[in-house]
Amino acid sequence: MDVSPADGGIVKVGQATSFSYPVTYDFESGAYINLEAIPASGYLFNGWSGSQSGNTNPTTMVIDCNKRITASFSQIVHTLTLQVSGSGSITPTVGAYDYSEGTVVSITATPDSGWQFDNWIGDVSNPDSVAATVTMDTDKTVTANFSQIMTIRFRWPLVGGIMGGLVLVGLLAIRFVRRGRHRG
Repeated sequence: MDVSPADGGIVKVGQATSFSYPVTYDFESGAYINLEAIPASGYLFNGWSGSQSGNTNPTTMVIDCNKRITASFSQIVHTLTLQVSGSGSITPTVGAYDYSEGTVVSITATPDSGWQFDNWIGDVSNPDSVAATVTMDTDKTVTANFSQIMTIRFRWPLVGGIMGGLVLVGLLAIRFVRRGRHRG
């Protein structure tokens, strides 16, 4: 009996398990043996090869000759898709990345000049911080949101024109008031 990769899991043969492979068991000819592949954390069972094939788990086999069986496991992998809304950059950069289950990915947002970081959208540790982490336990999409910094700029010709107009209106008002006093 073999397990591949060695850290991918164990195989229960009847009621017995081993944590070291390859392992040899002796059975009487004609015996029915139950096999169960038990994946380690972060792995999944892919199937049987050798004297037993397929991916039925658990499965039963008949001992009618010497058998060589391998249980194959693979790491569970999830995709992290990173996006940006607005003007800025992120680390890792925009794109899709595959990580083994349980991996904690550090992400950082950097706004471009004239822009500010607002928040992360998605399953992140701290959505309002430029530096956050994502724990890969499923496929995830995370977006960094940036917004433009609004500044109020006065145009001096416009301000000067408004001020000059107010001064002119004030002078005309004073003139009309004085003219009204002189008539009476």
